[in-house]
Amino acid sequence: MRIFDNLPHFDFMKYKVHALAISWTLIVVCILIAQPWSSTRSRVKLGMQFTGGIDMQVRFHGDVPQDAVRAALAKGGFGDAAVVAYEGEKGVRDYSIKVKSRKGQDENDSTLQINQIREILRSLDPGRASDARPDLNTESVGVLTTAWVKSNPLGIQGDEAAMRKAYEPYVKQLTDTREKFAPLTSFVQLPQGLPQVLKDQVQKEYRLGNLAFLKNESFSPSISGEWTKKTLTAVAWALGAILVYVMFRFTASFAIGGIVALLHDLLMAMALFTLFGFEYSVPVVASFLILMGYSMSDTIVVFDRIRENSHKPEYRRVTITKLVNDSINQTLSRTILTSLSVLFVAFCLFAWGGPALRDLSFPIFIGVITGTYSSIYIASPVVVYWEKWFPKHDNLKQKHA
Repeated sequence: MRIFDNLPHFDFMKYKVHALAISWTLIVVCILIAQPWSSTRSRVKLGMQFTGGIDMQVRFHGDVPQDAVRAALAKGGFGDAAVVAYEGEKGVRDYSIKVKSRKGQDENDSTLQINQIREILRSLDPGRASDARPDLNTESVGVLTTAWVKSNPLGIQGDEAAMRKAYEPYVKQLTDTREKFAPLTSFVQLPQGLPQVLKDQVQKEYRLGNLAFLKNESFSPSISGEWTKKTLTAVAWALGAILVYVMFRFTASFAIGGIVALLHDLLMAMALFTLFGFEYSVPVVASFLILMGYSMSDTIVVFDRIRENSHKPEYRRVTITKLVNDSINQTLSRTILTSLSVLFVAFCLFAWGGPALRDLSFPIFIGVITGTYSSIYIASPVVVYWEKWFPKHDNLKQKHA
């Protein structure tokens, strides 16, 4: 890693005009393509947390084509359902199913819709026609517990509450194992700690279908509106706190440069995130907040070196451009090492983290690149221009030329 200690001296500020023009032009072009203001042609995809609706992730064991899932949902009255296929394990098919809330829909309507969708998906099980027993892989926890309490195969003494308390740990063992295999394909996979009498009853009363529900979430429009408000508030507070911190820590030129760089990174990441077709959700917003923190952290390292050098005798009479250039070069090895370390981790999460982590890791992956770039070519040039355009006696105590 010592190779980065002997990097050549680069004249970064020589290309500051070109860098600023290219960056902001690219952001404007991406925004024009994404058209976030258009309700019909917008490429911005909002998750169910922000729009309201049902968000399911299901897995079929065997070959259940995407067209068959979409056709079954359309036949059941959900023609507007979005069905997206994911790469799953060998021999299974994973699908994400999203249904947006309808106007005037309440929580009871959402529950009814969930039950309807679950029943439609169960109908795609070919074994259902020959075996009318309920499917163990999709039976709810409440139904399983109630069935055992009612039949009481273990002979638990006491009232219903006592029996329910006794059977709930066994139900949890069963459901945990069901989630592990998702779906169960053989009764041999039943948990070892389950009493034999319960295993016998399960094998007698249930069959093993081809469907497993990996995720099942529902968001009412009122809750979605509240989440949207809280999310925007969190982003606004983060921006405000960073601005106040930089203003107190440094001078006005640094504060303006830091905020411009931060907005650049945020807009660039959001533009690319939208163009690549990813979906905004609450966890994704959290990754954008991480991006903001990393971007400002890298920028502050450069700013701190500029301020440090501005008090050294050898930099008293040099131009602001040389001061900034030398400071960037002095922190370049640290910037490269830190950025590459975070970039490798973010890339691994994006490449091999699966659908659950891909949306989260993309903003961080892009943010590391843009954050490193903006510290050099966005924040620093803004400081140079501000110091030249608005010179003050106590800014950086430099000879502005």
